[in-house]
Amino acid sequence: MTKKTTQKIKGIAILIMIAHHFLVYDFGADFSNAWVGIGSNFKICVGIYAVLSGYGYFFAKEKTLTYGLKKSWGLLQEYWISLFTLFIPFAMVEGGWKLTIKSLVINLFALGPNLNWNAWYVYFFIFCVLVMPFVSKIFKFHPVINIGMAVGVPFVIEVVIHELVPNYQEITILQVMFSCMLYFGVFLAGYLMAKYNLIKKLQMTWFLGLLCMIGAIVLRVMLRHINMFGFNTDVFYAPVFVIGAAKFFEGVPVKFTKVFDVLGKYSTGMWFFHAVFFATYVKDIFQPVMLLVKPRLLMYVWLVVLSLVGAVIYRKILDGIKLLPKLLKG
Repeated sequence: MTKKTTQKIKGIAILIMIAHHFLVYDFGADFSNAWVGIGSNFKICVGIYAVLSGYGYFFAKEKTLTYGLKKSWGLLQEYWISLFTLFIPFAMVEGGWKLTIKSLVINLFALGPNLNWNAWYVYFFIFCVLVMPFVSKIFKFHPVINIGMAVGVPFVIEVVIHELVPNYQEITILQVMFSCMLYFGVFLAGYLMAKYNLIKKLQMTWFLGLLCMIGAIVLRVMLRHINMFGFNTDVFYAPVFVIGAAKFFEGVPVKFTKVFDVLGKYSTGMWFFHAVFFATYVKDIFQPVMLLVKPRLLMYVWLVVLSLVGAVIYRKILDGIKLLPKLLKG
């Protein structure tokens, strides 16, 4: 799977994520319970990102802490731009949020509770790239054993935290660890997909790939009521979706998928920016802009456009900041 294909899949994932929040958050649209139920299952987007992150990590030239810190710093820069230009100032001025050393540290790394709950993936990604230099060395056994460890060990740790510390949600470090374990198996699934070259080995048409994408979401919706005792079934659904999406983009002419290139390029910024329309402390300021368009479908499209524009502005600001040292030296 090429970087270009990965970028396009991120483009689909961000559309699913925005649809997820659009359908499940209360902003007066009054969606039916059926639509809210479908929207809640669009959270597969997080699993898709986790698979792509794990897949990409396999191809890192050096699986070291230095590499992990470099990748973490790259993500934090983009997150902090949104934090310091939008969330903190508007939350303080209009939302009544109080800035303290503790609240600042919590928000710098998107720990809970924070101003942008949708940014919790920040600490999850940092966790993954910092532990993978050690974890990646474990997968030296038969594929079945490796897959079993990747899926089973994070779930066992998750269960141990849940059972031994019932109030773990009130303890930041345990809440963070629980959330990381919830998706770490999905991240590892992506890593093993790359290790075993699964996407290249599986032969299918673009149409079958499309069916895999649709099927992964449909199955997730249809089987949502089955009690899995906290097990994250995205470890199965998300890889199927990613494989299908890869085959879809490999088979469809590039001219028909250019929009996903753009969305994928700015997907991280869109992830952070679209949260201003739903986050507790700032939504009252930004939500009226989203509500300017009344038909729900068009409102969703409008929300995507707003998020893309915001992400482009973020990128320009960040690029400008990175140029400052060179300009000052010159």
